Amino acid sequence: MARPQTFTVEVGQSVIIPCDVDNPTGRNKLIIKKQPAGGGSEKLLSVGSEKVTPDPRIDIKGSRLTISHTRPRDAGTFLCHFDLEPPVQLRHTLDVQFAPTVQALVPPEQHVPKGNSVTLECKAHGNPEPIIRWSHQEGPLPSGYHTSQQGPRLTLEKVDRRAEGTYLCTADNGIGEPASAAMAITVEYPPEVVAEKKIVTTGEGDEVDLVCIVHGRPPPDVVWTRDGRPLPDTLMDTQLHQPRTHTAHDAHMTQNHVAHRHTLSIKPVTEKDFGAYVCIAENTHGRKNAVIQMTGLPKPPEITSSPNGGESTSYTLTLQTESYYPLTEFIIKYRKTHTGAWHKNHTMVMAGSWEKVSKIVESEVTRQGSSYSLKYRLENLEVATDYMAVVRVRNKYGWSAESERFSFFTKRAMAVLQSTSASGCEETAAALLPLLLLPLIAAVM
Repeated sequence: MARPQTFTVEVGQSVIIPCDVDNPTGRNKLIIKKQPAGGGSEKLLSVGSEKVTPDPRIDIKGSRLTISHTRPRDAGTFLCHFDLEPPVQLRHTLDVQFAPTVQALVPPEQHVPKGNSVTLECKAHGNPEPIIRWSHQEGPLPSGYHTSQQGPRLTLEKVDRRAEGTYLCTADNGIGEPASAAMAITVEYPPEVVAEKKIVTTGEGDEVDLVCIVHGRPPPDVVWTRDGRPLPDTLMDTQLHQPRTHTAHDAHMTQNHVAHRHTLSIKPVTEKDFGAYVCIAENTHGRKNAVIQMTGLPKPPEITSSPNGGESTSYTLTLQTESYYPLTEFIIKYRKTHTGAWHKNHTMVMAGSWEKVSKIVESEVTRQGSSYSLKYRLENLEVATDYMAVVRVRNKYGWSAESERFSFFTKRAMAVLQSTSASGCEETAAALLPLLLLPLIAAVM
């Protein structure tokens, strides 16, 4: 008699189930039954040479049952039964492997407030049991949100805009092609507003664009104000992805935006246009703004000279700035730097008081368009000394902000030479002292 066997096939293949049992007389009929793999009642397939099941894919020849184009439902236990004394029964198992299918168990798109958590879940079916992996269609899974990329659930903690996008739940068991289900996450958050330039320096007759970059979900409404007052007929525009232009009541101002870039264009600029402009963005989650100062004042100067001065008691300061109007005056403030060092006599070198040079602009300045270069020589400085300086410039609208503090020092070579000379004198005196004392010692003796 044949031994019990387990047959494993992929869906669509054919399989032969043998019911080879010794039947010396040949008078005892073979009965073949099936117990479904998922449970349920037995089904009679054949009695003797007579096929009972109507399934055309099943064929009975002698003691062998052939199943063509197997399906997952064909899996189960096949019983080969002979009514002998004692009864003889042979059991075979059929395992039908098939490619996975997968189903999302959450809505296809979820809107999640920023800072909240969200769980994505799917269910896979296949034989063998599929392995489920998660991926982000826009790129790698955002880091910092999750602890596992494998399993039926993906939980994202404290989401922000980086978590947005489409996530794929992919099931794979090595049979056929992997299967995927897509789920999208949209993160809702308060407006985020950044001014492209916080200070815009311009002049009468010029053309300028004041730009705010605005993000938010739902798309925020954006309005502009100047010096605290709404601009006339300001357009509240929510179509962030559609270019749109609006002309305000004052015809030399226009508003437009493309995607997240909101622009207030002013042309030509007049003196009355100078002031503080605010772009205000608001949605259901909050309100945020950014301030852009449009001014005719010069830009804060940038000191461009080398910190290493080439002179012992003077230093030439060079700087650059921008102004749409001629520079009329400049101020240089400088002082000795607090070194934080202790002298040999145990006194600390402290910072000096500020010295100030104020001068009407003459030949010290060269101009190229709106760019200015200035050069000025500071006199009566101390040798080998560290200094710091700040500069402001002025045009007809007023003073610029101060430059960043700039450190420089006067030439050190003279100080080193003086120090070396002093040290040499001390050594020479020490060497001569015994020679001078010898005659005196001899006379005493």
